[in-house]
Amino acid sequence: MKNKKYRNVVILCILCVSVAILFIWMFREKNDPEIDENTPDVPVELSEQQVPLDNITTTIPAGDVIVVSVYANEIDDVYGYQFNMNYFADNLEYSGRIYSDIEEIVTIFATEQEQSLLIGATMIGDAKGYSGYDVPVCHLEFTALSDIEMEPDFDVMKYITISRVNIVKDDLQYFENVTGWTATISAQ
Repeated sequence: MKNKKYRNVVILCILCVSVAILFIWMFREKNDPEIDENTPDVPVELSEQQVPLDNITTTIPAGDVIVVSVYANEIDDVYGYQFNMNYFADNLEYSGRIYSDIEEIVTIFATEQEQSLLIGATMIGDAKGYSGYDVPVCHLEFTALSDIEMEPDFDVMKYITISRVNIVKDDLQYFENVTGWTATISAQ
């Protein structure tokens, strides 16, 4: 009797595992995107038309919200920062919204000046400074006041410049005129 129970349990386990493998296989087959022959590492969804992006001009129409993302190519133990962002007020209007993806940044501000913003952020308390490469330090929302043509060779610095980047490290060292900070523009 004991061997019969053991055999039934083993058969039941094998059956359950087989059914689970079948469902996983069916689900994977149904949801796996096809691989493009030209670039085998890039999944391609069949429902979307593929268009090469290197020759497309995109227009952000006047009135649309755009996001300016500021990136630091490298930061090491940064506790806070401050910089100036000059922008063409004929093309862009700051909406007053600024935010950071860095969770440790608890205070962030942008003070409006004539055709520029003074931007700053800091951690509070006994916090370890933030380190990383190609770090999005903050995002600001603007309204396009005129159409912005984002051609393939679009230069964001035509509309925005970043200067006077100063940082404070977690050991309270202060550095002025840090280089390697850039910006990108994207439509929201």
